[in-house]
Amino acid sequence: MLRPLRPPLIMPAERPPPWRIRPPFRNIPPAMLDIFRKASKTWAVKIFFALLALSFVSWGVGDFVRGGAGRGPAIEVGKTAISAGEVMAEFKREVERLQPLFGGKLTPEDARKLGLLDRTIESLVTRTLVDEAGRSLGLSANDEQILRQVTSNAAFRNELGQFDRDLFRRTLARAGYSEDGFLKVERANVIRQQMAEGLSSGVVAPSVLVDPLLHHREERRTAELIQVNDDQMPMPPAPEAAIVEQYYKDNTAHFMAAEFRKLTVLLLRSADVADEVLVTPEMVAEAYQQRQDEFNTPERRQVSQLVLDDKAAADKAAAMVARGMDLNAIAKALDTQVLDIGVVEKGDLPEELAEPVFAQAANTIKPPIKTALGWHVIRIAGVQAGRTRALPEVKGQIEQDLRREKSLDVLSQFATKVEDALGGGATLEEAAKTFNLRTLAIAAVDAQGRGPNGKLVADLPKSDQFLDVAFHTEQGTESQLTEIDGNGYFLLRVDQVTQPQPKPLAEVRAEVVAALQGEKRHAAARERAEKIAEQMKTGEPATKIAQSFGAKTQVTEPFTREGGAEAAGLAPTVVAEMFRVPVGGVGIGSTQNGHVVARLARVVPFDPTRSQTVAEAARRKVSQAVSGDVVDQYVAALNAAIGVKVDRSQLNREE
Repeated sequence: MLRPLRPPLIMPAERPPPWRIRPPFRNIPPAMLDIFRKASKTWAVKIFFALLALSFVSWGVGDFVRGGAGRGPAIEVGKTAISAGEVMAEFKREVERLQPLFGGKLTPEDARKLGLLDRTIESLVTRTLVDEAGRSLGLSANDEQILRQVTSNAAFRNELGQFDRDLFRRTLARAGYSEDGFLKVERANVIRQQMAEGLSSGVVAPSVLVDPLLHHREERRTAELIQVNDDQMPMPPAPEAAIVEQYYKDNTAHFMAAEFRKLTVLLLRSADVADEVLVTPEMVAEAYQQRQDEFNTPERRQVSQLVLDDKAAADKAAAMVARGMDLNAIAKALDTQVLDIGVVEKGDLPEELAEPVFAQAANTIKPPIKTALGWHVIRIAGVQAGRTRALPEVKGQIEQDLRREKSLDVLSQFATKVEDALGGGATLEEAAKTFNLRTLAIAAVDAQGRGPNGKLVADLPKSDQFLDVAFHTEQGTESQLTEIDGNGYFLLRVDQVTQPQPKPLAEVRAEVVAALQGEKRHAAARERAEKIAEQMKTGEPATKIAQSFGAKTQVTEPFTREGGAEAAGLAPTVVAEMFRVPVGGVGIGSTQNGHVVARLARVVPFDPTRSQTVAEAARRKVSQAVSGDVVDQYVAALNAAIGVKVDRSQLNREE
């Protein structure tokens, strides 16, 4: 335990309420799999999979299933035994961490089916293998190192960028960690980082691997373009009614009304617990003392200087300072330049300069001061006196901050009571009445927050997760309590789901007619583009061809296989074609408003001598990939040398 963090910041009574357990699904619905695919692209899941960063390849452990009803460890990695309880606690933490991405509907059973238990086992095995190797090498992390890492973590810093003890406590509680457990994890992470850096540092990808990749990816090409827009084609006559009806039937999916949901929302806001928050003058005074640095404005000075290389020049400068010469005149006489440092605080300067500079009077020039960098001739152009804001000046701000912090703590306890009431069988309305909370009735809202009239629904809770939770909660059920941007919680019930359905033809007839006419104009534009392409293949100048068709031509800026083509309006299919054909080759691609005909005009090979920054960046990326391969091989070797056994019967008994 780190002494600076004592006393313990986590007390059992302060933990936020666990989410109510929902009945498990009998089968995973397709929507759940879609959610998982989308969730796998988000930062939260990337953090989850980052735990496996040391093992991109499979650790190749087969299950070791003991017979009978033994009570041995669930996982054995060398001499380290991991109990089934430890595995399931880690698994539970990962499920809870992913809950918001699944609208609170991810049950342990569903998580198992999605493979999260297997990934938890894989993560534990990989981490333990590396820990075993670290111990055998005698690696360790001292308390100062861990303290520095914890206090520098952005997740534990408040709006002022300072380490916040209360925020640290609440964050650990939400993640299901005690302080001891978290610091143990951090200590292990530091050692693992040492291992990874030792394995991968200094790995450089060979030129034979990087150069062909660079030449392939960075080769640039230019093309002549002729754009054929749909609106250049004559508007076709209005189609007959029978054709409109048939088109509507064939393309009903394009004329659907969105899914709408009727919701009842229970809101818990800071204002609901304001009467229970007490901020005394003594608390304000104590907070003022603790935040003294925040209210101190240090003295600042406007500094300019000359830096001279040798003592002879310094002696000349000293003589000129004594004669009262201006710094610019001294600089000119010594053939050097004045460097404007700007407004600085004492702590911004090197130790050798700080004291003399801040002892110097304003609008004066200091004789040369020697440092490791040379001799400094300093001019102080102005002084901004330091000051400390007195308690009466900042009392209102401190009271507001304290009230907000304490209201969040009280709100968390209040949320526990609401959860207990709902878990005990109370309806959402009954809970609202019992605790004097506000409910919000939303008659109909779609996944974009709009009502049937197409306008945004007013009074929706200000939360990025609200609509996601609403559209991943089943009809007739309640969601979990979800935080509203640090200012409260919401819980909702889906009362009714109006499935997507076709809009009546009478309502969308104008849209259907416009779509029909648009398709005909697009087809006509394609025919014209094909005629232009045939002429461009003959080598005839693009300007002449474009003129004959009443179109415009342009020459693109150089583009690569992966970038720069969008600005020229080139579709990916055309870009691919331009990198397949020789100079003079022609391709056609569709755009949102028509078609583009492209003829390859020039190939610009990649020159690493003229693009050293790009080449160096590519080498770093490939070197990182090679480093990852080295780490993968090392983990695989550890697995073979140390040995791993997994007893799934222990984990099955924990279900």
